Amino acid sequence: MKLKNINNKERMKHYNVSGLSVTLIENGQINKGELEMKIALADIPHTPQVVSFFKNNLDRNNRAIYSEEFLCPLGIKAAIKRKQMIVAIVDGQVVGAFRFYRKKTFNSISLYQFAINEVYRGQGLLKKMLKTINDLPILVLCPIGSIFNEYFYKTGWNLQERNAEFKVWAFND
Repeated sequence: MKLKNINNKERMKHYNVSGLSVTLIENGQINKGELEMKIALADIPHTPQVVSFFKNNLDRNNRAIYSEEFLCPLGIKAAIKRKQMIVAIVDGQVVGAFRFYRKKTFNSISLYQFAINEVYRGQGLLKKMLKTINDLPILVLCPIGSIFNEYFYKTGWNLQERNAEFKVWAFND
């Protein structure tokens, strides 16, 4: 099927690869189109898409999922209503999201839950998203036996403390 005279967004919909950079060759010329990413607080209309995103991108069997609350859509909906959810959106699709809480007593922000679409992993998207709320140190609890400790170490988070169950990592970028 020829897709002549169809703009890049329409081509992306046709091939169902929203959020990817795409290189097209037309009449022997390279036409590279990249879709813009928006990082912002999630709004109420984003709710069904964010719930679906977490459902599709969090693995119940991952040891980093130490609480069923991470998988509960009610918690996601509540975080969006409280303006405690940041999303990255490309071509109308959520490609990254995280849930956070501001802790006034500790003068910090707690990163509670996050997921990045597989296509966007390894590109520093979480850090870009965190910078939108980085007015205080951002802390995350990670179970001692989780492979995510290696992720936090490799991506420059600082180990703040450790107890019998968790490591506490800090993002101060």
